[in-house]
Amino acid sequence: MSNIETIYSNITLKEINQIQKDSYKIEHINLLDELDAKYIDIHNNRLLNTKPSQIWGNYLEELNSNDDTLGEKEALRTFDLLNRKISGLPINNSFHEIGMNLDKFLNALPDKIYDLLDNFEVNQEELKEPYKKYTKEIGNMKEILKNNLPKVLNKIEPKGSEFIKFNDLPLGTKPFREYLSIKNLKINDLDSSKVVLAIEDILNRENESSKTWIESLNNTLEGKISIAYTLMNWAGYYPDDFDKNKKNRDRFLASTNDMLHATIAARSCYLISNDNAFSKKAIAAYKYAGSKTIICSSKDFIEEQCKLKIPTNN
Repeated sequence: MSNIETIYSNITLKEINQIQKDSYKIEHINLLDELDAKYIDIHNNRLLNTKPSQIWGNYLEELNSNDDTLGEKEALRTFDLLNRKISGLPINNSFHEIGMNLDKFLNALPDKIYDLLDNFEVNQEELKEPYKKYTKEIGNMKEILKNNLPKVLNKIEPKGSEFIKFNDLPLGTKPFREYLSIKNLKINDLDSSKVVLAIEDILNRENESSKTWIESLNNTLEGKISIAYTLMNWAGYYPDDFDKNKKNRDRFLASTNDMLHATIAARSCYLISNDNAFSKKAIAAYKYAGSKTIICSSKDFIEEQCKLKIPTNN
């Protein structure tokens, strides 16, 4: 089994951190250490050989840091509120308030980026070989970034005021599933390869804004999977109950994490899960997106993929 590598991501760390008891968190990290698990850096799709316990320490340090120079942490919290409100969850903030908060972030972003570049200096004494010889090149790169930033930043257009249009729309999964064309699909009877295409076809024919949204995200494997998973949840294909309140459980967050697990695993050889509803959606999403990842239960992975037999109790 030495040719098998266990892969985990920032979503794995996020879920471990949601465990209430610290000793149980450490048990999970120790297990990842024992498995010599590899951390996937989702920003560049690279596997890191750094020990999971060290990755975990870095994760906690960043999580507990008050540093939010560009304001991205607050922006992510605002986007989360927007997603929850559109999904029909009871959010006190109005669409207008959420939109204005996002505009505030976007309007302040250019000045913050320029300040960051102005204050960025390379201390040659702190650089290790062979990087010292690139000090001049790093300085030149700083100037190139400053000169080209206006072209990028000028394309950022705050549009938070447009969020008020959601006030007139039926929100949440219930009205979406009651929509006659969706209701008549009998979606759970469809072959997994046709599920997402069937939902997409309805939206493309009957809603121009949905068509634009789908096309904008449909240019990458990860984008296709996130679209597919979202559409299936909303249309009622083995759905997550993310719009229901459960004591001490954030079902919306759990559903989002599941989608991200499926997205991140799409370039692996195997995605192993004993969650039937999750696996059904992942299979359909991978067929839609063209991922070659094999999805199976832990038992099937051991017995069929690894050709080992699990002993049964007599």
